[in-house]
Amino acid sequence: GKTGVNLPKGKNLLGAFHQPKLVLQDIAHLDTLPPREMAAGWAEALKHGFILDAELLDKFERFPDQMNALEGDEPVQAIKRSVGIKAEIVSSDEFETGDRRVLLNYGHTIGHAIEVVSGYGKFLHGEAVSVGMMAAAGIAQRLGMIDVSLVNRQRRILESYNLPTRLEGLDADTIFDATKSDKKSRGGNIRWVLLENVGQATTNRHVPDAVVMESIQAVTE
Repeated sequence: GKTGVNLPKGKNLLGAFHQPKLVLQDIAHLDTLPPREMAAGWAEALKHGFILDAELLDKFERFPDQMNALEGDEPVQAIKRSVGIKAEIVSSDEFETGDRRVLLNYGHTIGHAIEVVSGYGKFLHGEAVSVGMMAAAGIAQRLGMIDVSLVNRQRRILESYNLPTRLEGLDADTIFDATKSDKKSRGGNIRWVLLENVGQATTNRHVPDAVVMESIQAVTE
C-alpha cells in the first residue's frame, strides 16, 4: 500500500499510502523473470524468516534448490507464508506508526544507502538489501545481541539463493553518510532493525557510529 519516489538524497523519501483493491500472485509468472531478478525477489521473503518466522527460515534453508527452481509445493507454500506475514503486519499498522511494521525494514537502512550511492541502478533492491542484512547482522554481533554462528548462517542462506553478501569497491564513508538520510532517521538518529535470535528482531536507536562503520566496512572492503 505504500508508493515511493527515490530522490537524490535518499530512497522512498517522497510517497503516499494507497491501498490496492486486489493483489494477485501467479507463481508460474515468476518463470518469466531473469535469474538475477528472481534471486533479488527471494531477499524480501528470506528477510521475513530472519526477523519473524524461524520455521519459514528453516524451510528456506532446507530447500534452496527447489525454491530457486520453483519446483514442487515448497516454493508456493513459502511464498504464501511470506506474503501472509507482510499482509498481517501491514494491515495492523497501515501508516507505519507502531513498533512492529518497522521490523520489515531489516537490512534496508544500509541497503537503501547502497542504492543511493550507486545511483539506483547498478544493484537490484534485493541485492542491496541482502548486503544490508549482512551489515545489520554484523552490528548485532558487535553489540553482543547475536553470536557469529547466526551471522554465518545468514550468509550461507543468502548465498544459497544467489544473493550477494558483500559488494567490494563501494566507499564505506559514503554509504555511512547516506544512512543519515534514511526515512527512519530522526535528526540523524537511526532506528536500526537488528536480530536478537532466529526469527526474532528488535529496534535500537543507540548504535554507536563506530559499530556501524565497522559493519559497513566488513561488507564493502
